[in-house]
Amino acid sequence: MRRYYRSEIPESSLTSSRLDASRAQLARQGALNGGGRVERISGDPDDIRLDVNYRGKYAERIAQELREVIASDDIEAAPYATVDASQGMDAYYVAELVDSQPAQTQAAGAVSVGADLSKKGTRKEVWLAVETSTSQPDPGHEFGNNTDAIVGLPADARLVEIVDSMSSPTQRDRPSPVATVEAKHGAVELYDASAEAFDDPIYLYDLAYDLQGDVDVGVWDTYGNDTILDADDVVCWARVFDTAHEFGEGELVLENGRLRLSIDETTTLEAEMYDDSTDAWTTVDLPSYADGDLDTDWLPVDVDLTHIGQAHLAAQVEFEAVTGTHAGDVYSLDLELERGRDVLEVWIPASVTDPVPTDLQALLEPIASTSVVDSGVEQGLVAREEVRL
Repeated sequence: MRRYYRSEIPESSLTSSRLDASRAQLARQGALNGGGRVERISGDPDDIRLDVNYRGKYAERIAQELREVIASDDIEAAPYATVDASQGMDAYYVAELVDSQPAQTQAAGAVSVGADLSKKGTRKEVWLAVETSTSQPDPGHEFGNNTDAIVGLPADARLVEIVDSMSSPTQRDRPSPVATVEAKHGAVELYDASAEAFDDPIYLYDLAYDLQGDVDVGVWDTYGNDTILDADDVVCWARVFDTAHEFGEGELVLENGRLRLSIDETTTLEAEMYDDSTDAWTTVDLPSYADGDLDTDWLPVDVDLTHIGQAHLAAQVEFEAVTGTHAGDVYSLDLELERGRDVLEVWIPASVTDPVPTDLQALLEPIASTSVVDSGVEQGLVAREEVRL
């Protein structure tokens, strides 16, 4: 089995072939629903040409997902590697979408994706790095006054240490998690950046390629399906990595394996919490206008995604009072969801001077973080040579 970030490729479907032996080597790979992939290794041995052909009922959305992660501005590099068994190509790669330069003729009825992958480094050349930049946004919010700055890392991470981003990488420490929590696809250890030995630490760690992405944040397009699996137990939702993605008739889902927020613009705002004891999502009881909990019915009417990374995602959401006391009013909020958290960070935009309307605040309070500190987490890679003692 091979994997490019979250996209899995069955190893059993790999066979070797050659195209112009003097220039390139190809490997044909099977894909879901009868599709096939061909990867070409050419020129620089550290570069890979990846060509993918998808066929089947979800071909378009699967291809769109791969195009988006390849073209993402928020993911610096992703692992392209085997699952469970190491091979020579395993490493982190920077991808460039090159659909206009196919390595082979597209099969009839197939949807193709082409990319050039440039090697960034192996696990022995780079560390995974989560940078922090703690701040107290102004005006912030009115949901509480805690000052922790929680950072979530996969519990399977090895050799976790922090380096001082403000002085010298030789200043380092081994941090201790403040909690370990279970998410849908794995455990997450939570650290408090505000309690570490120095300010704005960078968390360095190593993690097996095939485990990367399992507990990361994500955005889904449901394509109008109520559940993530269809009647044949095939995933019918698709991951979104492009902030300009158009959702059409489906819901937009923000989730991190612990908290899931489903938004259907103009009609729905629902929250679910993952229950590891039952391995199921349970509905969060948000107050509602229909039940008489609120005097004004606030609904999200526009979601502007601003960041879709591995450690956090962000969006500015415009809410409109559609019924009740303040019908016709509009108010926007900045929402952030981070890895391992069971709450949203809800911030008043910097240009807004009015406080959060009372009923809108009450609507979000069950899932809103009470901390007034933003950890500013951002995941990337750091060359080992840059942080050697």
